[in-house]
Amino acid sequence: MSGSSSSGEPTQLAESQPVWARSDALPVKPSDASDSDFGFIDQKGVPQTASSVDDLAEKIGKSREGVDLVWTPDADRMQVPEEVPALYKVLRGRRKKFAERDISDGVRMGLVFGAALAWTLWAAWNNGGKKIEALYSHQLTGLAALLLLIFGLLPLYEGWKTRRHLARSDASSMADEIPDARFDAWLGRRPIPVTWFLLGCLCVVGLVQLYIDRGSSGISTSIQEAGQLKREGANFPNLHDAYAWWRVLTGGVLHGNPIHFLMNAAGILYLGRRTEALARWPHLLIVFVSAMWIGGVASARLLPNDPAVGASGGLMGLLGFMLVFEGLHRKLVPRPARRRLLAGVVLMGVMGLLGMSFIDNAAHAGGLLAGMAYAALVFPPSSEVDRPRALGKDKVVGAAAGLALFAICALACAKILGIL
Repeated sequence: MSGSSSSGEPTQLAESQPVWARSDALPVKPSDASDSDFGFIDQKGVPQTASSVDDLAEKIGKSREGVDLVWTPDADRMQVPEEVPALYKVLRGRRKKFAERDISDGVRMGLVFGAALAWTLWAAWNNGGKKIEALYSHQLTGLAALLLLIFGLLPLYEGWKTRRHLARSDASSMADEIPDARFDAWLGRRPIPVTWFLLGCLCVVGLVQLYIDRGSSGISTSIQEAGQLKREGANFPNLHDAYAWWRVLTGGVLHGNPIHFLMNAAGILYLGRRTEALARWPHLLIVFVSAMWIGGVASARLLPNDPAVGASGGLMGLLGFMLVFEGLHRKLVPRPARRRLLAGVVLMGVMGLLGMSFIDNAAHAGGLLAGMAYAALVFPPSSEVDRPRALGKDKVVGAAAGLALFAICALACAKILGIL
């Protein structure tokens, strides 16, 4: 784009900023807010009007919902709350209150799951012949440790970190958070049809699993029919194709239980949105399918004794891809947002260590490295603020990956239902 127009300078200024920082990045004020100069949208999407900036601050302070965007007479479009200096005091108050709640919840849940972990460690020690390896090989011990981390230690850490930040900063420092807040607000409003297509495919397989597995015990019927069973794993004499090559693919679209599916789906929704919005849709499908396959192969080679299912190989591929992609496009994403991805990798590593008795770390590592390698090979370093465009060849390969994903899900459903 040349940047030339009748207004010239504003156009050039807009093009020198990433898309989330531009004046048209956020939506216009609600149509029903024409009779009020002030207001905000809560995180449920409900608009709340105010008569003045003081009234706006008061209503935000009393709101039980999170605050998404605000509007004032100073801007034609809605803004993130951090862009309104008059709201800094009330925003800091809300953050302090939420931090104290996180700390309280973390302490309470930490005591509950800490006691559960102590009990499972004691039981594993006694039942395992008082051997050290029994402490980390028992699944209940790993599960209790994960629950302690997720519901106890993480909220406690987040609350402590927020409280510490508030104590070391003043209200004016909130202006430094504007880029990160605008990025999140912009990202949450991007259309993501391909991400929904991916989740839809996985959801169909999950529904077929629920139908077939009703009343199943042990290793469920769907996993026996289409999961990755491994060559040295459990013996399934009634399955002539128990170790067929295609199970490396179909195992990646199955899940062990609804909680497993929901956790992966939440991760895919966030990382898929981020990938589709920033790197464009073809790379979302290419990375997910290839990382899912490579993760499955790594699992089959490195962990030959346990059945394996789950889309976490593809999910970790998206995480690794975006970690490298955003590192190569540093002006495209605010630094705090990039650091959250790195924190995600560290968190997954800790979770994999705690849950090594039932988490497929080989699939996670294989998918993560596949996504990182793809980003490093396909995208050169860039100092541009614009998102890269999808080339024609990218769209062709991306469409092929989408068809492959659809075919894999269809094959999994056919195998589960006994059609093939």
